[in-house]
Amino acid sequence: MLWWAVIGLLVILVLAVYAALLLGRLMGQRKVIQRALAKRNENLLGDIRYIASAMVDDRCGLSEGVIRISNLLMALQTPKQIDWAERFPSVFQLYNSVKHLPTHEARNKLPRQQRMRQDLQREAEEETLRQQIIEEAKALTELSVKVL
Repeated sequence: MLWWAVIGLLVILVLAVYAALLLGRLMGQRKVIQRALAKRNENLLGDIRYIASAMVDDRCGLSEGVIRISNLLMALQTPKQIDWAERFPSVFQLYNSVKHLPTHEARNKLPRQQRMRQDLQREAEEETLRQQIIEEAKALTELSVKVL
């Protein structure tokens, strides 16, 4: 009877050690995932800051810049949900007005008059929001992980 108790305790001890090893591996994997996520977010933020700086310096068109920045902001993974459209309303207003416009080959297939109408519409919206977008782009050049 005593032997059964000793064997039972040994089995429990072996299982406890195995569970501790598995828990250690899980915690290690979580750290690896957190580091990878932090690196990804920092890369995205670097791209956002670069594009925003190009918009401020007029090296990048406003429409192209807001499309790229909006998609990068939405790709950020943060501990809490951030409403980027509320933080940068002009950027997202222009994004929402141009995101449906065809680009590249699809744009080239459009009749010339339709392309010109779309360009005029886009340029008018850009001009209306230009100053606010530039101000928001300046704020985006200083966006950091700490803000997330």
